[in-house]
Amino acid sequence: MKTRISLLTILSVMLICLSGCSNKKEFEEFSFTYSMESVDNYKMVITYDSDQNYKLEEYNYFFDNAANKRDPKISEGKLTDKEFGEIQKLLSKSKLFEMEDSYGFDKEYNRDLGDIMYQISFSTKDKDKFISIRSTENQQFSSGFISLIGYINTFINSHKKEVAN
Repeated sequence: MKTRISLLTILSVMLICLSGCSNKKEFEEFSFTYSMESVDNYKMVITYDSDQNYKLEEYNYFFDNAANKRDPKISEGKLTDKEFGEIQKLLSKSKLFEMEDSYGFDKEYNRDLGDIMYQISFSTKDKDKFISIRSTENQQFSSGFISLIGYINTFINSHKKEVAN
C-alpha cells in the first residue's frame, strides 16, 4: 500500500513538473500581438515579446484622413518583471492554441461605424496562431481569454498616456 502511494506521489510530481516545464518552454521565445480596430476610424495595437519588450501603436484614421496626414502615436518600452510574469501567466491560461481561428464571421451583418474587429497573433518557437474576432452578440469565450483581454486593456489604458510620436 505504501509503495502504491509513493509511486502515485512520484508520478504526480513528475506530471506537475513536466506540465510546468513545457509551459516554460512555450514562453522561451514568443511574440504576441493584439489589435482592436474600428474599421476606417481607429486602431490600437499592442505587441509583447519574450525579451520583455512592448510596443503600443495608436492610429486615428478618422482625424488623419480629415487632416490629410498620417500621425500614428507609437511608443516602445520594457515590461516590468511583474507585468511580464502576468502576461506569461495569462497567455498560458487563455489557451489561445485551442481557440477557433475566427469568431463572428459566420453570418453577414450590416457593417456600421461601430463594428469592432479584434485580431490576435501568437507565435512561439514551435507554433503560430492567428485569431480574428468580429464583435457580435452571443459570443462566448473562456474565462482565461477574457482575463487576458481585460489585462491588456488595463495595460493599454495605463500606458497610453506615454504614447508619443
